[in-house]
Amino acid sequence: MKLIKNLRKIMKDSLYRNSIFMIASTAVMSLFGFVFWMLAARLYSTVDIGLATTIISVMGLITGLSVLGLNVGLIRYLPKSRDKSNKINSCFSLVFLFSIGVASAYVMFISYFSPELVFIRENAIFAFAFIFFMAFAGIGSLMDSVFIAFRSTKYILVKNSVFSFLKIGGLFLFVGLGAFGIFVSWMLSLVVALGILFWILVVKFDYKPKLVFYNSIVKQMGKYSFGNYVAGFIGGLPLMILPIMILNRLGAEMVAFYWMPMMIAGLLFVIPQAVSQSLFAEGSYSERDLRKLVWKAVKIIGIILIPAIVLVFFFGDLVLGLFRAEYAVEGFGLLRVLTVSGIFVGVNEVFGRILQIKKKIGKLIFMGLIQAVLMIGLIYFLIDKGLFGVGVGWLIGTVLTSLVYFIVVLGLKRK
Repeated sequence: MKLIKNLRKIMKDSLYRNSIFMIASTAVMSLFGFVFWMLAARLYSTVDIGLATTIISVMGLITGLSVLGLNVGLIRYLPKSRDKSNKINSCFSLVFLFSIGVASAYVMFISYFSPELVFIRENAIFAFAFIFFMAFAGIGSLMDSVFIAFRSTKYILVKNSVFSFLKIGGLFLFVGLGAFGIFVSWMLSLVVALGILFWILVVKFDYKPKLVFYNSIVKQMGKYSFGNYVAGFIGGLPLMILPIMILNRLGAEMVAFYWMPMMIAGLLFVIPQAVSQSLFAEGSYSERDLRKLVWKAVKIIGIILIPAIVLVFFFGDLVLGLFRAEYAVEGFGLLRVLTVSGIFVGVNEVFGRILQIKKKIGKLIFMGLIQAVLMIGLIYFLIDKGLFGVGVGWLIGTVLTSLVYFIVVLGLKRK
């Protein structure tokens, strides 16, 4: 009875409730993700997996460019907006069109950016499908932000569950397409899941969809959103370009051996990311309670993250071995280093959300630049040591970023 009473108390607190739903949604994606990549490892060659994971990383890069920071702007400004539908429609329309433009430019110059992926441009159907999927990937990023802003992250759990289940079936349907078949199964499932989330938005939240663009709305959010866009894009560059760096320096097989440890480590990273996103939404509603919200966020991150780090550090090779034995041999050292970095990823996430809530965009951009320069520079110099060198560069860069964050945020409190 006491346990049930405590659970009810936790679920009444919107920060805890939405953090739990965000973590659960990622847990579902990760669980099905393991199944997805285990099946892929048996249905497709290692080279196909390396190329497919690079395409998915490119999708993240294009999405990061195309959302223009409006995903962050929606979380900050939508909660107190009187005209929610118009704000959402303006953001959806702008990102949809911009995604098409960025994806088209990437396909045109793909031989310069990623020579190994030039087969996409050489096949008209592949090229069209790639551009089409990129447009929906951008909308997907905004859609999650809308539900975070509404403090209704349980629907993100619904979307991720549908997406995770459907993409497994797609592996069997598109095996004849090789690396692009993995990508198609991934993206078609996402489109279907987004359709369900869109329907929920219309029915449950009285959203009225239109392909429109209100300049006044974008101007209102513009400076804040663009600043976050620049900061987020720069700060996210290491994760987005790392597969391309590995592909160009170490080869397609090593991308596959990198991807699996990073996917497992990503399950750890999502704990502070999910909680800090909920912190951001709560802080946007009530900045006066920020100190209390931060300590609540730190508490839930620590309770979940520390035991998870210990488990993965000592037993992660067993998980990697489920894909194939060589994944454990090649990737366990990298996974251990990435696992330790989870502590500092958590620190950086919380500090970053504090800057976002306080609208310290200049400092946020500075921190994004610091993180990108440190991590990319260190990884570049250590990548010749193999995947373990990549992990060491990642860890040192993350630790140094935390130290700089501490100085910047401490400086805020003294002013």
